[in-house]
Amino acid sequence: MEERKMEDLMIDYVQGNLTGELKDHVEKTIEKNEEWKLEYDKLCGIMEMIDSTVELQPESSLRQSFDKMLEQEMGSSEEAKVVTMKTEASDASKWTMRIAASVTLLILGAAIGVLVMKNIQNQEELAALRSEMEMTKQLVISSLQDQTSASSRLRGVNTSMVMETSDDEIINALINTMNTDENTNVRLAAVSALARFANEEQVKQALIAALETQDDPVVAISLINLMVQLKEKGAVESLKNLLHRGEVHEAVKSEAQLGIFELS
Repeated sequence: MEERKMEDLMIDYVQGNLTGELKDHVEKTIEKNEEWKLEYDKLCGIMEMIDSTVELQPESSLRQSFDKMLEQEMGSSEEAKVVTMKTEASDASKWTMRIAASVTLLILGAAIGVLVMKNIQNQEELAALRSEMEMTKQLVISSLQDQTSASSRLRGVNTSMVMETSDDEIINALINTMNTDENTNVRLAAVSALARFANEEQVKQALIAALETQDDPVVAISLINLMVQLKEKGAVESLKNLLHRGEVHEAVKSEAQLGIFELS
């Protein structure tokens, strides 16, 4: 018979819960096996300790001292009682602890299983998200490079706006579109897309540099207004340089002068 099952039978035997063949089996096992006889003796001693109801009565002088101590050190006394009771309960309930340990292991096993499955699921979701982001990036870049269709490039810029984090390839493609695209609307869309990441040094410097090279008046004014909106004082020097370009549209110069006044 398995050891665990024998332990359960032994406890039932000591508590008087066995009859018939099971009782005879346990008694024979105790008689023939020294280890089980020792276990039986231990269990009997534990049960006797549990069933004992003897109450010690202290003398009056000891009682008074105890009451005084109890009044002064209630917290520490209560903690001591708890420790004592836990110690006795631990000795008296070895079998209960084994059962509790088994249950705990089962719970831990189930919890670990859930965590493992959750981790696998998270990894799968992360892999799917990365794949989706990569597909989106490639779609944006290929659309921006489509020189046959302005609408396709505009869709590429708009698609880039769904990405919550910046990507170097997309940022570079947007900068190139802002500076070189032949369509004003596409350039304006690129400026708006880049503005979302204007706090990043690479993007900020590209926007400032574009002030001096942008030949489309509408886009140039959009850039000036963006610098003012961002309160980007680093753009002042580029705005001054813009004023000295002879071919700059008068409306752009006017906005540049206003921008310098706002940022200075």
